Amino acid sequence: MEKKKELIINVLYYGLILALVYLGFKYVLPPLVPFVVAFIMVFMLKRPIKAICRKFAFHDGQAKLVSIALLIIFYSLIIGALVLLIIGCISMIKSLADIWPALYAETIKPFFGMVLSGNLLNELNLPAEIAYAVNVVINSISSSFETIMSFISSFVVAAASSLITSVPNFFISVVICVIASFFIMIDYDKITGYALGLMNDEIKYYYLEIKSFLINKVLVILKAYMKIMTITFVELFIGFTIIGLDNAIVIALSIAIFDILPVFGTGGIMIPWIIICLLQQNFILGLELFVIYIIVTIIRNIIEPKIVGAELGLHPLVILASMLIGVRFFGVLGLFGLPIVISFLLYERKEKQIKKKH
Repeated sequence: MEKKKELIINVLYYGLILALVYLGFKYVLPPLVPFVVAFIMVFMLKRPIKAICRKFAFHDGQAKLVSIALLIIFYSLIIGALVLLIIGCISMIKSLADIWPALYAETIKPFFGMVLSGNLLNELNLPAEIAYAVNVVINSISSSFETIMSFISSFVVAAASSLITSVPNFFISVVICVIASFFIMIDYDKITGYALGLMNDEIKYYYLEIKSFLINKVLVILKAYMKIMTITFVELFIGFTIIGLDNAIVIALSIAIFDILPVFGTGGIMIPWIIICLLQQNFILGLELFVIYIIVTIIRNIIEPKIVGAELGLHPLVILASMLIGVRFFGVLGLFGLPIVISFLLYERKEKQIKKKH
């Protein structure tokens, strides 16, 4: 009975903590994101700054100048990269706008004409049963083609409108983040010292434990995803080499790097590429790319929980479940954050058990 009571109390306790974290992420964190990002940026730069100041024996005044100079260089590189990315996106959109009429007239329209006329099935030489099933699907899609195109158009317009309206807020947040970074950098020791001074011994202990744990585990997670990226690159390179693609190593590396992004993944490049191949009636290449994409996706879904779980000391099923729950409730941050939180809770439990034994 005592064990049952303890279990119920622990479930309620950790459930309350998760509920508070969820509410904090949903309602408290969004307005504070620029300040949180600014603090993280400064925290990342403090170690190299201290190393430089120690090496050249700078005093406090010189150390502050070095800190500000490195922060300016750091943000100049980031802003420069963002500007180049925006210019590249605008250029790509302009290029698509220029070639879209010809693409529609020469590729998309003939493709759908072939599909609706039934010539596509004749060229593929499919068995009668499969051809019948495919024909049913094609007729269903073609009957609702206008609805699909209307939905796609509405989605694109809504996405473009949302993007345009979010640009001013984004730049305001960036400006606030940059300004806050300079203030935090100048008075970092005072700010952190004051924050620690507000904590009692127990909270301070947990803060230092969490800080040490997170620093180690973030490095561990980065190491795990570097392994996953390497495996994905090797798979893609082998697949592209087998099907005879030019510049297979460059394409595979680009997609493997893009695969790290949780929102997009490999499908962010492979699926549009497959669709373009089908529209251009290059069915063999489209099918080959589809097979490669399926293989890479299956292997990724198998190895990711195992590799991340091994680094965090969790069972792959726990990692998989926590990633799904995390991305459902907390978005991209929850995808990586919830496994770390569970790992920390288990770590704390083990530490308490060790202390009880001693």
